[in-house]
Amino acid sequence: MNVTAAGHSMVIRSATEKDLDRVLEIDQLSFPTPWTHHCFKITLKDIFFVIERKEIMGYLVACLCDLGLRVEVLRIAVHPDHRRNGIAKELIETMLQLLSKENVESVELEVSSANRGAVELYKKFGFEIKRIATFMADQDFYIFYVMKLKLREPEEMKYQVPEKYYQVGDYYDLQIAA
Repeated sequence: MNVTAAGHSMVIRSATEKDLDRVLEIDQLSFPTPWTHHCFKITLKDIFFVIERKEIMGYLVACLCDLGLRVEVLRIAVHPDHRRNGIAKELIETMLQLLSKENVESVELEVSSANRGAVELYKKFGFEIKRIATFMADQDFYIFYVMKLKLREPEEMKYQVPEKYYQVGDYYDLQIAA
């Protein structure tokens, strides 16, 4: 998915491979377990955009799951020099505007329970805490909230047996192979 949006003298655009060095820098400053260059490179085909003024200030990476019905936000980060300036809010708003044009039912993400600012930001967008997840790395124990935002109600799945499988008055035992 490609995106380009401008406002408040900031530009939000699809990430390119040329952006990855700066994205890696922001990632290393933002997370205890940073991603590798390869991880970011393979997500360039997904929902991956950056926000910049004179330099890249933040990024968001998400992917379509469940046949495009659900989006999972994999990473969102803002450089420490630009935090508390509405950068993450702009990234989330842009993503949600993009998804409003798609057939997406929900958006999910994981956020550290210690990151109260991020949790509150997500709640302002309507995300709700659905469960608590734990993670252990390098002798450290992390607690995350799994948060979900419902964008629309799921469509009821309707299955109709094609006419060639039935006739009025006849009964066929249709079995689904496991």
